[in-house]
Amino acid sequence: MNKNKWKTLLWSFLVAIVLIAAAAILDQGNRLFANDYFESQDFQSDFDYFVEELGSTTLLNQDLKELKKDLQVTDEQIEEHRTRYGSLSDQLSSIEEQYNIRINDAEGNETVKQALIKERDTKLADIQQNFESDEHVREKVTKEQEKAIDEYVRQLNDRQVELKGYKGYFVYDLTNIETGETFSNGDVTQKAVFSKTYSEKNGYLKASNEFYREYLKEEPILKSSGFYEGTIIIPSSMKNEDSFASYQDFKHQQVMFYSTLAVATASLLSLLFLIKFQPSWFGSSIIRSRYEAWPLDVRLLIFGITGFFIILYTVMSTDVFWYKLQPLIKELLLILGLLTISIWIGLHQFMWLHNEYQEKGRFYRKLKDGMVVRFLSLVRDVFLKVPVGLQVVWVLIVFFFWGIGTVLVTMTPEAIGLYLVCVLFVGLPTLVFVVMRVAYLNRVMVATEQVSSGVLREAVPVKGKSFIAKHATHLNTLREGMKTSLSEQAKSERLKTELITNVSHDLRTPLTSIITYTDLLKKSNLTEEERQSYVEILERKSQRLKTLIEDLFEVSKMASGNIELTKQRLDLNQLLQQALAEHAEEIENAQLDFRITKYEEPIFAYVDGQKWWRVLDNLVINAIKYALPNTRVYVSLKKEGDEAVFVIKNIARYELGDDADELVERFKRADTSRHTEGSGLGLAIAQSIVDLHGGRLVVDVDGDLFKVTVSIEKSG
Repeated sequence: MNKNKWKTLLWSFLVAIVLIAAAAILDQGNRLFANDYFESQDFQSDFDYFVEELGSTTLLNQDLKELKKDLQVTDEQIEEHRTRYGSLSDQLSSIEEQYNIRINDAEGNETVKQALIKERDTKLADIQQNFESDEHVREKVTKEQEKAIDEYVRQLNDRQVELKGYKGYFVYDLTNIETGETFSNGDVTQKAVFSKTYSEKNGYLKASNEFYREYLKEEPILKSSGFYEGTIIIPSSMKNEDSFASYQDFKHQQVMFYSTLAVATASLLSLLFLIKFQPSWFGSSIIRSRYEAWPLDVRLLIFGITGFFIILYTVMSTDVFWYKLQPLIKELLLILGLLTISIWIGLHQFMWLHNEYQEKGRFYRKLKDGMVVRFLSLVRDVFLKVPVGLQVVWVLIVFFFWGIGTVLVTMTPEAIGLYLVCVLFVGLPTLVFVVMRVAYLNRVMVATEQVSSGVLREAVPVKGKSFIAKHATHLNTLREGMKTSLSEQAKSERLKTELITNVSHDLRTPLTSIITYTDLLKKSNLTEEERQSYVEILERKSQRLKTLIEDLFEVSKMASGNIELTKQRLDLNQLLQQALAEHAEEIENAQLDFRITKYEEPIFAYVDGQKWWRVLDNLVINAIKYALPNTRVYVSLKKEGDEAVFVIKNIARYELGDDADELVERFKRADTSRHTEGSGLGLAIAQSIVDLHGGRLVVDVDGDLFKVTVSIEKSG
């Protein structure tokens, strides 16, 4: 087994050499393969730079100190300087404002204050003189120009020092075709490895001087361009000079390039004929058994990362062919070692995975049971519902920093190891933890949706003390509430059935009487007295039917909200007196003793007078119809805090039962035999009107005691 390990390592080493050589051919072939340095793009870039710098620093150079003596200031320059910061008044005001603030701040320090005043007055006088004397301005402009020339000379000297390195191996002899002035450096007649001649036939050398524009604004000061003829060469002797660094570096890179190709060719032949690949190298081992114990998808992920490293190191190898000789060899050997190890690790993974793939059914089962698949299942749970805001923010943050890390790694590949360690042991575990929490949240949300649609299954599991667990607790509470609601719904269905029955009975009774007596009226042998009696009965039954239909229609309008209130500030005491006065005769005939307790002062509230009177009227009529004869009915109106409270209570004529709420249901009567003339809608109508006013109507039953309490917000 040890022998096979070395064979695989040697095989990986040879493959690494072949890969580096292949990448070098693709990336560096045009530059280094069978190419002379003086024909390369590297040299052409150096030559163009030399010509450009030679033109601006030497060919077009002038004695700028002599130019200072001939400097001339134009009227335009004087005017530009004079009004550079605005008109005279603007400049004076600006200086005054600036120094007045500083002078005020210097109060208490007389020395500083006097110095500021002196400085201000000097500047004011200078500005005043600018607008009075051209000579004063001309002198200042001249000094500015001389200063600009000095700065230009300093920068030019720095560039000439930099150009000396190029003059060490460039030899030239150039003549200005207009002035005949000649510039030379060395002997251009000596043997050369590079030579370029400028002439009318071959084209003149055009020297441009754009450099001065950064410092000198006036173009006439310097020549901006010129044309030259002559020759520029590189002597043959320079090829062996160490000072010709760019040439020496290119030759070293070329030697390393050819050496790599030669070694790669030998490596490829060895792979084909001497060290042929053998699957038997990858038999059973302790490392393999431990490796195969890992989840399959994790192994596939690691295999992909290994492949990424192989590609990364192969691409990185192409950059080293730009280095100088010593760092080139050092970097190339380092990358070769890293690439060999990556290929060796990837090769073992590939063969072991390939052997497992032979049993495809078992391979796919392992893949489905892997961590990545389980993680993807969690991700699926995460997105069962549209992600909530925090989830989106969290995912964006994760991807943002992950993206920044990836960009930084591409800029500094040496940090790839630390990056992957952070991702594998910090980023991914954190992400899995977050995904699990969000998946639990989505399960709770799905359960919430089910509860909202009326599907009540088992309680939602409460895990931990997080906000999600609290939500699950609230959801379970809601679930119990819905069960209670369903019970109430069943009760509502029962009352609805009873409503239909009662409506049918109450409408059919007078209708039947109308039909019957109408048929009797059709008989011809009726006496006038009988006919008159039947007509009275028909009139009474018609009125009864009309009352039922009107009450039913009014309740329907109120229930649908299709009713408008015209509120006014009214005295509730007066409304109560009107309602009681309206039924004084009926109260007396019913043999009831109404005991009325009113507030001594007016009680005002914003109500619809007609509708609120209907509330009081219905409650009084209800008491007249269903109170036990020869008993007392207690009526009171009082203030309680910010509310006006009306109370009416009596002893019921019929047995009321235990559920007071049912008494305000439509067509519900205490008289279950339905012998009384009521429509059964009185309390329902009163309840609807009170609700529309934002008040409360509460019915209490205690044995035979029946009590109705109406509360509404008072005004003032």
